[in-house]
Amino acid sequence: MHLEHISTVLPRTLGAAAPAVTSAPAIPREDLRRPSTLADLVARLAAEEDLENPDVVTEASSLRLTDEGLLDVPRLGCFTFTDWSRRQCASLVGLKWDRWFENASGRDQAEELNRRFARATGQVRLRTRRAPGSSEADGELRAIVSPTYSPVPDSGVASKLLAALGPGEHRLVRSDLTDRTTSYVVKLGDAFEKGDADARVGDVWGGVLVRNSGVGFASLVVTLHLTRILCLNGMTAPAPDALVLRRRHRGLDVDDIDHRIGEGLRDVGPRLHQSARRLVAGLKRAVPNVEAELRSILRDARLPLRLLRPLLDAHAKEPLPNAFGVSQALTLAAQGLSPEERFELEKVAGRYLAS
Repeated sequence: MHLEHISTVLPRTLGAAAPAVTSAPAIPREDLRRPSTLADLVARLAAEEDLENPDVVTEASSLRLTDEGLLDVPRLGCFTFTDWSRRQCASLVGLKWDRWFENASGRDQAEELNRRFARATGQVRLRTRRAPGSSEADGELRAIVSPTYSPVPDSGVASKLLAALGPGEHRLVRSDLTDRTTSYVVKLGDAFEKGDADARVGDVWGGVLVRNSGVGFASLVVTLHLTRILCLNGMTAPAPDALVLRRRHRGLDVDDIDHRIGEGLRDVGPRLHQSARRLVAGLKRAVPNVEAELRSILRDARLPLRLLRPLLDAHAKEPLPNAFGVSQALTLAAQGLSPEERFELEKVAGRYLAS
C-alpha cells in the first residue's frame, strides 16, 4: 500500500481555500518580529536557546540572595528573577514574596532569604540564560526545578512537528512566548466552509496546538485544535482522539516524542472534520441557564470562579442559549487572559463540546 505524506493529504481533506492568517495578540519574551510560519518560529526559538547557560545542580543551602535582589548561582554569577522563578524561589523557602517583603529593604530581604536558604535541604536545578548588554546582572534566572527535571527544547519540539508536517509554509495562527510557557497554533490545510446553514459558526481552521514549558510550569502537550475564523476564537478539537502527545518533564525520551508526533498526526483530516461537526452540533444542544452551566464548567475544571464574570460578558456579546454559545463564551473570554489561562479555557471548551 502506498502511504501519502500528511502534507499532501491535508489540503485535499480539510476543505477549500482559506484567507490569510493573522496572529492574535501575545505576550512576547522579547521585542522581536513575530514569527508568521513554523519555520520562522523554529529559528527564533533556536536563537533564544543559544543564550541559555548549562543547567547548574547544586545544594539548595548554597544559594544566596544579594542586597540588590539578585540570586547568586554557584559557578555562574548573579541573576535577576522572572516573575515565575521568583514564585519558585518563594515556594522553595516557604513564604509569599510580595506579602512578606511589602515594606522590606533589599538588605532585609537578603538576610531573611539567606537564613532560609541555609536551612534548606536537598538539591535544585537552576536554569539560566545570558542577558547580552546587561550591566546589572549576568543574566536571568528562568527556573528552579528538581534535579530530575528533563527539559525539552522548544525548538526541538517545533522542528519535529515541522518534519512531521513535511514541505509547505505551515502558517501560524498565533504564538505566545512567556516566562512560563511557549504555545503556538499551526494551521493545517484549508478552512472548513460551513456555508449559509451554519452562518452563526462561520468557517473554521483545523490546526495543531503545542504547549511546552522548560521551567517547570506545565507538561508538554500537542493536540488538535480548531480556530473560528470570524473572531480567531480557538479551542482544543472536540474529538476523543484529539490529543497527540502529553508528557511530563521526567525521563523524557526524545525519540519517543518524535515517534508520537508522527503517529498522532495520522488521519488528521477526518478527526478535524469530526470536531468541526461537533462544533456545529452544539447549536442544537439547548442550555436554558448559561450562568449555571458556566459555574458548573469552572467548578468541574477546578478553575477560579473569578473567571465567571468575563465569561458572562463574553456570552453577552453573542448570547446563544446553547452549547455552542457556551463554548464561544469560553473561547472569546480566553482571548483577554494570559496564554496559560487561555490554554486552559480552550481545553475546557473542547472537552465541553466533546462530552
